[in-house]
Amino acid sequence: MRIANVYGLKYASPKTAESTVLYHLKRNGIVRRDAADHVRKVSPAMVDEWIRRYQNGESLKRIAGKEVDAVTVWNHLKARGIILRDKVEAQIKAVSKYDRRPFDGNEVERAYLTGLRYGDLNVVRHGRAIRVRVSTTHPAMAELFEALFSPYGHVFRYPRRAELTGFEWSLECDLDHGFGFLLEKARIDAIDSLSAMEFFAFLAGFFDAEGSIYLHWKSSRFSPELSLSNTDDPLLRCINERLVGVGISPNLRQDRQREGRIGGTSASTIWKVKIWRFEDVKRLLVVLGFKHSEKLEKKRLALGLTQPPMTSTNLEIWKKWDDLGREIRRGCQEFIRRAEIQVSRFSLVSASSGGTDNPVMSKNS
Repeated sequence: MRIANVYGLKYASPKTAESTVLYHLKRNGIVRRDAADHVRKVSPAMVDEWIRRYQNGESLKRIAGKEVDAVTVWNHLKARGIILRDKVEAQIKAVSKYDRRPFDGNEVERAYLTGLRYGDLNVVRHGRAIRVRVSTTHPAMAELFEALFSPYGHVFRYPRRAELTGFEWSLECDLDHGFGFLLEKARIDAIDSLSAMEFFAFLAGFFDAEGSIYLHWKSSRFSPELSLSNTDDPLLRCINERLVGVGISPNLRQDRQREGRIGGTSASTIWKVKIWRFEDVKRLLVVLGFKHSEKLEKKRLALGLTQPPMTSTNLEIWKKWDDLGREIRRGCQEFIRRAEIQVSRFSLVSASSGGTDNPVMSKNS
């Protein structure tokens, strides 16, 4: 074909050109090259290198280059037992800057993530990836998100404006399709059928997102209390019943939220599960495997409380509890302030360059 083009030979079709040139070569005693000759020149070391490059995401065509045909590379990889990607997946991997690794946790870890999904996580399908996102003013939640998902994909963190606090941080991560179980919130019957260990893992994840640990002074005593709030009535009822089933005495109630409580929101009903009996609180804290650092520290302090209530130990814990509260508030304020600074910097850069004033664009910084 190339010889025909060089000499400007015109034929009815490329195939005709090829056949004509081959005919004249043969007629003049020029032996045609062996089509499989280059295959025999492939060494085991070359195939090893092809395998390495293929597993790093390169395409067959790019690996083949000008030395061999892509089919040759394909045949050798297949002969070595390499599982070949489909074409779409190969193209995505070739242009992906960050690797995504499949979920390799057990059922307990899966249950924890399912609980967290019911609270703070926003999960959507993004092409062939599963994108998880969270927005927060708490550095502890940002740290938790990165600890959970950075082993499986690259976590982006960027600042943005927020109606309630002025500014906040958003984090997102594109995950392997093995995280598809997070796309939809688990059905209530599925939660109710979890084993005891899986249920408490689910509850820990949900509590890390939506729960609160209080230390009250009431009736002349220090009293720890656990509270879960959500608008999902069936979920809170399910949790309440499971706790009753293991001998804990929670209280399920509903509160009416005032209209306009957050921005322009309408009035709504929020459900709460509360546990305030001293032994129930401590028993439940023991089995809940929190991962949120703020809740872990509050758990540690609450488990240190003793009876009778007015002991020197409890007085010391009360002081540490107050100190922790102030530390958390300072941390959140600093976290918000950093988000404001970043948004302001981006706005200045964007204004000077005539770009858009959109802080999301700074996500890669």
